[in-house]
Amino acid sequence: MHYLRELSMKKILLLLLFTGLAAVMTACGTGSYGRLEFRLAVNDIFESGQVLENYNYYYIGPEAEPVAIMAVEKKYQLAPSLWKAINLTPERLKAWMSRIDNRYRVKTRYDGAYMLDQHGTQVGLWYSPLDWTAIQRGDDNLLTIYTPDTTKNLHNYGRGVMRGTGGP
Repeated sequence: MHYLRELSMKKILLLLLFTGLAAVMTACGTGSYGRLEFRLAVNDIFESGQVLENYNYYYIGPEAEPVAIMAVEKKYQLAPSLWKAINLTPERLKAWMSRIDNRYRVKTRYDGAYMLDQHGTQVGLWYSPLDWTAIQRGDDNLLTIYTPDTTKNLHNYGRGVMRGTGGP
């Protein structure tokens, strides 16, 4: 009987140890970066052709068919990067929506997300088949938003798109 009690105590201690390690790993894993929070409400904004007044718009990829589009609240300034600024109009956004794959198509579905900084504050909106980026807000509301890997779905050294490898 004493042996069983000792065995149970060891199991409890191991469980507590693993739980503590998991908590530490989770806290360290999020680090000082923000994240994307995917929501259909963001898809609705982009797919309706609605250009929001209090946002600056950026994209990567070809202007005729961007790989990613983001809207950043005007109170934030984007750090120099490969993102291309655009004075987006509803007509241009609707033209993009007619060319790119949205949630109603099957080839490479674009998904919308809220862009959250490392503190969980919403700083913008995201629309892309690419499902990650690194977001950091520094001093004076300076945002660093890394351009994601646009070759995610390519094979053969960039000479074609692999089918069935789209985002979630």
